[in-house]
Amino acid sequence: MNHPNAKFGLALALALAAPLAAALPEDRNQPIQLEASRGQLDQKTGVSIYEGNVVITQGSMRLTADTATIYVKDSSFQRMDATGNPANLRYKPAADKPEIQGTSKRVEYDVASAKVVMSGGVRVVQGQDVFTGDRVEYDLKNDVIRAKGAGENGRIQFTIQPRAQDAAPAKKP
Repeated sequence: MNHPNAKFGLALALALAAPLAAALPEDRNQPIQLEASRGQLDQKTGVSIYEGNVVITQGSMRLTADTATIYVKDSSFQRMDATGNPANLRYKPAADKPEIQGTSKRVEYDVASAKVVMSGGVRVVQGQDVFTGDRVEYDLKNDVIRAKGAGENGRIQFTIQPRAQDAAPAKKP
């Protein structure tokens, strides 16, 4: 992996992976870091595979997985698949919102459709709100989330905490 073209290909693949999560706007200007026990970049196919405690970070976004595969075609990032037991994704969507933490067996990001899909024992937590299910699809373009449970009779579950109300002091007579 010390070949100059391999380093360029790795840097390109990582730089184009930035839109993985709709995180803080300033995150997009942060450097992308990737760590793994081993990696392989095939310049002909544009596929790079990273294995062993994979950690990808950019600003507030952090993805950890057992394996991450990045697909590049014509110098353009196409998609990324990450798997783990579990794969973990966390990011801060806005400065005034709590961090989102998600776990699942698989995280997929497709550039063309601008969709992030988490599948296999999905658990997403933001503050005290919790979602569990088997599959969550997040359409970044339209800001739409679709979810489904496991199997034909599977269920999804949301727990949404009430917002704290600022109690006005009682007036004295």
